[in-house]
Amino acid sequence: MRIVIDLQGAQSGSRHRGIGRYSLALARAMVLNKKDHEIIIALNSLFPETIEPIRTEFEGILPQENIRVWHAVGPVHAFDSSNEWRKNTAELIRETFLASLNPDIVHITSLFEGFGDNAVHSIGRTPFSPPTAVTFYDLIPLIQKDTYLKPNPHFKKPFYEKIGHLEKANLLLAISESSRQEAIQYLHTQEDSIINISAAADSHFQKITIDPKTETALYKKFGINRKFIMYSGATDDRKNHIGLINAYLLLPEDIRQNYQLALVGGLPLDHRSRFEAHIKSCGLSDMDIVITGRVSDDELLQFYNLCALYVFPSQHEGFGLPVLEAMSCGAAVIGSNNTSIPEVIGFNEALFDPYSEESIAQKITQVLSNDILLEQLKQHSIKQAAKFTWNRSAKIAMNSFEEWHANQQIHSKTIPNISITDNNSWLINEIAHLNPRSREANDWLSTAQSIARNETKETKQLFVDISELVQRDGRTGVQRVVRSVLHQLLINPPKNYTIEPIFATNEKQGYFYAKSFMQQFMNQEANNIKDEPIDYRFGDLFLGLDMQHHIQTKQAAFYQELRRSGIKVFFILHDLLPVLSPKFFPKDTFLDHKKWVLTLADTDGILCVSKTVATELTEWLEEQKPMRQRPLMIGWFHNGADITNSVPSMGLPNDASHTLNLLNKAPTFLSVGTIEPRKGQVQTLRAFEAMWQNGSDINLVFVGKQGWDVEPIIEHIKKHSELGKHLFWMANISDEYLEKIYESSTCLIAASEGEGFGLPLIEAAQHGIPIIARNIPVFKEVAGEYAYYFDGLAPQDIINAVTLWLMLNEKKQIPLSHNIPWNTWEQSTQQILKLITLETKS
Repeated sequence: MRIVIDLQGAQSGSRHRGIGRYSLALARAMVLNKKDHEIIIALNSLFPETIEPIRTEFEGILPQENIRVWHAVGPVHAFDSSNEWRKNTAELIRETFLASLNPDIVHITSLFEGFGDNAVHSIGRTPFSPPTAVTFYDLIPLIQKDTYLKPNPHFKKPFYEKIGHLEKANLLLAISESSRQEAIQYLHTQEDSIINISAAADSHFQKITIDPKTETALYKKFGINRKFIMYSGATDDRKNHIGLINAYLLLPEDIRQNYQLALVGGLPLDHRSRFEAHIKSCGLSDMDIVITGRVSDDELLQFYNLCALYVFPSQHEGFGLPVLEAMSCGAAVIGSNNTSIPEVIGFNEALFDPYSEESIAQKITQVLSNDILLEQLKQHSIKQAAKFTWNRSAKIAMNSFEEWHANQQIHSKTIPNISITDNNSWLINEIAHLNPRSREANDWLSTAQSIARNETKETKQLFVDISELVQRDGRTGVQRVVRSVLHQLLINPPKNYTIEPIFATNEKQGYFYAKSFMQQFMNQEANNIKDEPIDYRFGDLFLGLDMQHHIQTKQAAFYQELRRSGIKVFFILHDLLPVLSPKFFPKDTFLDHKKWVLTLADTDGILCVSKTVATELTEWLEEQKPMRQRPLMIGWFHNGADITNSVPSMGLPNDASHTLNLLNKAPTFLSVGTIEPRKGQVQTLRAFEAMWQNGSDINLVFVGKQGWDVEPIIEHIKKHSELGKHLFWMANISDEYLEKIYESSTCLIAASEGEGFGLPLIEAAQHGIPIIARNIPVFKEVAGEYAYYFDGLAPQDIINAVTLWLMLNEKKQIPLSHNIPWNTWEQSTQQILKLITLETKS
């Protein structure tokens, strides 16, 4: 079976209450007990802050692709009549979306939502509405109309709408036998259409030992000054707080002197004011009764474990989850003798009449005055709580789905496969005929965008961020990677994906299709095409190929929007040098690069250009401890090195032939890379100056543009007496010219103190040019035993290396670089695609 779980019960305001915990815990258990069934989680995009936490809850037990987000236009909450058009539209959109998933059954974890928030539920509003099961909690508002419906007409109408939807459900999953009987009695539900699946407490709630320091801190924080009687849970009238306060007042004086009453948990301000006023009117104070306000899960666990007695005086419950939480912690528990509470407590002597304050007080007194009974209740709590597990509830739910599905097949009630495209025309027509009075001006356009975003297509998009390349081609190593990988993706796209180069700007949030730039990149005739915002859908992928610190950092929220929609976001990281070696970079680069990398660390994966960088990143992130929820994939690949497939720039200067002739007349040592402090050009030049003074007839060639903080060496080069004789600097040359310089060189000198990869080593190997390289990890990773290595930062260290290398070269004993393994750009791109889990060529 394909089971779709509508998990809005863990997204709406209910996520802060028992219903939210119930919804999430049951869904997790169903996934863990799914057997050979397929489960898809459906989420509402109108609760964006909840999507990543829910994805995290299912990390490792359910593929992220099985968590689907549907889009609609808000606000839609029922309490505001001006939302009517959007509410009706959202209900139709949701049912159409769910039908497109071709479910055998949809499970709604909480139907009675959306009164004051943007939860959206309906059953049977479309001709293709899928079969539906609903978790059934209770009918308290219906049973207690005078309390909940008559005084609240704005609640009455949408509540009865929900009842109408509930009656259309194919199957109800009751959380207790008491709630099951309510549905049979008040809704006339057929007995075989409602199953008691019960409930359980989160495994977080268990008996623990609390050290004295932690206990003292808890007591001090919340004003506890002695042993305490505890209540926790919601604060509406049926929870009977006033009755409990009055019962506390009726306790014998010695018990009140020895025990405080603690009302634990968050509550609305008006409720708190009412309770405090009542406490004061009873002649009591906060020394007698403590109202804690919201507590953390860990603090709630401590309260359960420390309380002398837990009292639950509710007058009506669907289940009573706080009771089970307290029992799971080994607390002595007493509670009401009605609805579901006796099922949970399972001990007759622990029950009282919640409508009688005297009965509550008598039971508290009886237990706290009888050590044997108190201990008996504690022992019973652990045994009773063990009977309730989420695995048990999930298995009952799954079995009920199987039985229902089998019954449909017996009666030939098979559900046809639904295509969202087939039904969108019906949907659009139906929406167009809705009463437009509550529709705002831009609602229709936004709704059309939502409908389009909900649609899945067989061919997906691989978005390739080339923001820097669109603005300028800096002709750095990074830009060569961008051009090369982009070229390979365009000529050999992965199966079922179109390649969509995109870019972002500082002015706007979001990305745009780089249509105008691509006309130029592909040498196509310009036709004034407009760069539109990208249109993304579930299943698309984002690859941050380019590097642009400020813009990409500002787009952090957009990357999370993509991820919420089921689009995986990956970035390529070339190095961590600005954060690991800030001395080599301008002052602001450290913070810029740190912010940028931490932005990348809150995506799905970072693809490093070497294993060395991947290791450095892993270690650095362990130190930084960035705030993220799901695991980060850190992978690595090696850059390609076939210049002809890197979209090479062409063109030779007028003096190219003359320069190449000079290089061929003497041993020529080549240094490739931007002139900047870490690259080692100063040390290299000083070494060669000393060798020239000693009469050495050798050439030194620098290929690379001027970087930062190198004005002195640039001026020195420009005025050098050997410039154009033995010293050459090519600042902005084409790839075509670089190829010829490689061919005319004798040896590559890689003196950089830090690199992410070291592409010149591979390029040298391609041309069979030997290598002298600094002994750093990444050069060892790239070149292995096929390079000659040196250590030290003094000019003499390079003099020694070059001198010894020349001697070994004469004896033909130098390491030969042509054995260095290297990738083509096609192979490198295939490695990237494999890392982002796309199909690769065999």
